[in-house]
Amino acid sequence: MMLLVTGALGHVGRAVALRAAAQGIDVIATYRGGSPDADDEHARIRWERCDLDEPIALNALVERHAITACIHAAAVSNEAYARPHPLAAIRTNIGATAHLLDCARTCGWQRFVFVSTGSVFQLRRDVTSPIPEDATVAPGNVYGTTKANAEMLVAMYRSQYDVSAATVRISWVFGPPVVSESPARGPIPSYVMRALRGESVREGGADFAAGFTHIDDVADGLIAAATARTLRHDVYHLSHGRNFTAGEAAEAVRAACPGAVFDLGPGTEPWTKFTALRGPLAAGRLREDVGFAPRLSLEEAVSRYVEWMRSRAGVCQ
Repeated sequence: MMLLVTGALGHVGRAVALRAAAQGIDVIATYRGGSPDADDEHARIRWERCDLDEPIALNALVERHAITACIHAAAVSNEAYARPHPLAAIRTNIGATAHLLDCARTCGWQRFVFVSTGSVFQLRRDVTSPIPEDATVAPGNVYGTTKANAEMLVAMYRSQYDVSAATVRISWVFGPPVVSESPARGPIPSYVMRALRGESVREGGADFAAGFTHIDDVADGLIAAATARTLRHDVYHLSHGRNFTAGEAAEAVRAACPGAVFDLGPGTEPWTKFTALRGPLAAGRLREDVGFAPRLSLEEAVSRYVEWMRSRAGVCQ
């Protein structure tokens, strides 16, 4: 297999590229900004700078490599970035997806996996019940709307051109190498950073709940979808199937950082600054079709994240 991983310097794309290479898969890893560093080097990864919403550049990339499958993780990745620049979000989240899907059609790729998001359900009024994998999307902001439109393109190429394409929705991903206190990243990175700095966390947000998923589980699930013999559905949820509260996240951080102090008051801010509460993504299809389900409990995932942050001198300063 020659696997194209887009957005490979982003959080999800980077993890996918490195873990796929570690599993013996040859990877073409694309990026637009920045550059790979020593930690990104692997004998099975070939790094390529490419602006995916430029068809000429993308076609040239495809002609250079015998690509057989794609995990499309490149995106304007959340509302904090999408809202100020809607046309950029449209070009990247919709336009680049369309170009890649047509490459899959014309080149006969064996698999195309589109990385989408639970944000396509922002306008669902029920914020506690699990969201089925066949639920009708209800986006409520720029980011969610662009991802929902891209999902429609994936379904169209699957049904109209018999491309083996599927959408995999993920939600509230955390873990290395993210070091951030931005509300768009959710409470776990912020809680971990402040706990390791020895700060007491006394603020609101106790009513926030989300489907936190460790980056290793997300990457492994996407690779499993890309390498599966068949995918019977056009949409899958990569999820624990439940939401975790901010209190549960704080408890997991406290367990990994003895002595950490959390005193959370009511409310959902600041974590809902760029998104809305929603029910958990109901999961099942990946387990049935691929034999995959997230392996790390919240406690194990947070502990792994804390260990990584501790190993990076100065990241919490």
